[in-house]
Amino acid sequence: MAADIVVALDAGGSYVKATAFDLATGRFATQSGSVPLLSPQPGWHERDAEQLWQAAAACITGALQQLGVTGRDVLAAGLTGHGNGAYFVDAEGRPTRNAILATDTRAGELVHNWVLDGTQDALRPHAWNGLWSGMTGPVMSWLATHDPDALDRATSVLGAKDYLRARLTGVVTAEITQASACGLYDNEVLTGAPELTRLEPGELAMQVFDLERWRRLLPASVGSMELFEVSAGAVAATGLPAGLPIVAGLVDNPAAQHGSGVFDSSAICVGAGTWSINQFLVPVAEMTAEGMLGSVKPYSATLALNSQGLLCEASATSASTFSWALERAVIGRSEADRAAGHDPYAMRLERDGVRPRRPDDPLFLPYLSGSREEARARGVWLGLATSTGEDELLGGVLEGICMEHRRHVERLEVVIGKRLPVRLSGGATKSPQWCQLFADVLRRPVEVSPVAELGSLAVAAMAATAVGRFSSVQAAVSALGKEWRTFEPDESRADLVEARWALYRKWASRLETEPWG
Repeated sequence: MAADIVVALDAGGSYVKATAFDLATGRFATQSGSVPLLSPQPGWHERDAEQLWQAAAACITGALQQLGVTGRDVLAAGLTGHGNGAYFVDAEGRPTRNAILATDTRAGELVHNWVLDGTQDALRPHAWNGLWSGMTGPVMSWLATHDPDALDRATSVLGAKDYLRARLTGVVTAEITQASACGLYDNEVLTGAPELTRLEPGELAMQVFDLERWRRLLPASVGSMELFEVSAGAVAATGLPAGLPIVAGLVDNPAAQHGSGVFDSSAICVGAGTWSINQFLVPVAEMTAEGMLGSVKPYSATLALNSQGLLCEASATSASTFSWALERAVIGRSEADRAAGHDPYAMRLERDGVRPRRPDDPLFLPYLSGSREEARARGVWLGLATSTGEDELLGGVLEGICMEHRRHVERLEVVIGKRLPVRLSGGATKSPQWCQLFADVLRRPVEVSPVAELGSLAVAAMAATAVGRFSSVQAAVSALGKEWRTFEPDESRADLVEARWALYRKWASRLETEPWG
């Protein structure tokens, strides 16, 4: 077989996946693996980075086996992964401690104080991002006070995909979209020179986070399309051949945006995975305090392809909250489904799709890891009654996730000034029932691709383009992507949705102004 396979690796907050795309036939296969969440204290979210690497290597092998090919058939590879958090490594890219995930809240009090004293506003023109507890900067600042040895032992701090690329290639570096998202580099230079690929640590960030002593941990940034090669040391673990080209890739937000086929400001992209991701592209020149950056004041922001900035409204409140409910809180009927040989996730979603909706159904606020506005906010069911059953509780969870996405989308649209179509990606797209609920709650058509791994599609397209198989990443995405399905909102539910939406906003505001504990 000719080398027609492109492999994409995606490291999410609760999983790692490898997807192999066959450029000749259009077939693709995904192998996923989970990496256990470690929570040594409440609010601390960590993972064993060595386990992540082992799972990633196994996923690459598994995806190739599903397509009936080997590493010799692979043309190129690319990477994406969750932003922020912190992966501490030595000079060879091996972990020096557990990775800290982007959902971690140990730095919540620090962030709270920085928001109140105006530090967040002062940093935004340079870092583009608001401050939140799982960002690399606040995480490192917390460690500088409570565990400075963790910083001293490391040679570099990386994002998830950059860590995996270091394990694959032996080269430790930071890809520019990851660097631009973490609050530690100076993004302001990009507004005047959008083609730059090298960012430097921000002087104000070093001062605010008290990290001058550890400036050496921030590696030089490289361009998203820069090519590396698989090292001899990674061959045995992955089956990929030494010297295979690997494109630097994209952090997950712009990867999902471009994998959705969106390369301009024509649509809002919504990602329903571990995080509620809701984002919009603008020219880099508008990423200023006087432009869209100052108007939107996004939760997070990053560089994207084609000299654009990506404004993102986000919170750790999305599809993984449904997984929590099934695994930790509402498990009775799920166990029965498993015993009968059924997929409990699919069965629960199917039942919710036909469940009658009532105005007095339980309401759920999905703040298990805090909200966009308040890290100390916590999740809650409201409106329970003796008649409430598991299906109603889980229905509230699904609805609450969609409602929180709507909060984010409307926050963007207030500044954009117009109503835009939505392209949906992430775990929720595997369920037509949930896609329909998104359309109903967002009150607009929702477009969904049959390719679930859109971030992987984007970096696979980048890899194929970087080695000359396509003329542009956009052309490659069009070739690898499929027809999109549109879910129209059910107008018969409009009045009920709006009444529930008003109730949701009321209680969301209450939980954020009067946080638990």
